[in-house]
Formats: sequence, structure tokens, C-alpha cells
Amino acid sequence: MIIRFFFEGGPTFMSLVYLMWIIVISLTVRFIILYRGSKNPQKLKKTNDGILFFGSLAFLIGISAQMVGLIQAFDVIQSMGGNSIGPQMLAGGLKVSFIAPFFGMMLLIISSIIWFVYRNLKDYPSQIQSISE
Repeated sequence: MIIRFFFEGGPTFMSLVYLMWIIVISLTVRFIILYRGSKNPQKLKKTNDGILFFGSLAFLIGISAQMVGLIQAFDVIQSMGGNSIGPQMLAGGLKVSFIAPFFGMMLLIISSIIWFVYRNLKDYPSQIQSISE
């Protein structure tokens, strides 16, 4: 199913969105390792901020893919003439245009939840600084 969506959503943009998934997963694992180990405040904060950044970037890449796809689709509709385009063809094109933003949005939601949970952990840098001040 993931492979089907990869090709339907456009390999160029979907590969970037999938890459963001891999980055967020690896940063999540890195945060857990850092949190259990050294608890270096700067590394923890940078890693956690990276999780949110790459989740947001995935959504923006998905929206960009949708815009590029819609512009190309409207060019084709314009060149073919509006009469030869059926509602089924238009609905299929719109469905395809929402694949990349959907996967990007799911990653943004997941990374936002992870970021929020990690940010509210007991030994997170902002908690340490506010206690020591």
C-alpha cells in the first residue's frame, strides 16, 4: 500500500516526504538514547526541535507537491478543452493531489505530539533552567 501511494503521489515529492518520516523516526530514537544517557541539555533541545522542524517540512513539501500537481492538471485540462474532461477523471486527479499532503500532515501531527511529550519530560532543558534560576 505504501509503495502504491509512493507512485500515485509522485515519486519526486513522495520520496522527500518519506525521507522526512525516516529523519523524524531517527531523531525520536536519538532523543530517547540521549535522554537515557548523557542528558546533554543542548543536544536534547536541538534533537527535539529537529523533530518538529522535519515534521513541518514534510507537510510543506506535501502542499508544494499538491500545488505543482494541480498546476500541471489545470494545464492539461486547458489544453484538452473543458468538454472532454469527465467528473471521474477530475475526481481521480484531485485524489492523487491529496496523497503527498496527507502523508506530510500525518507526520506533522505525530511529530508535534512527540515534540510536546518530550518537551514536558522531567529533565528537559527548559525545566532544568527554570528550576535553577
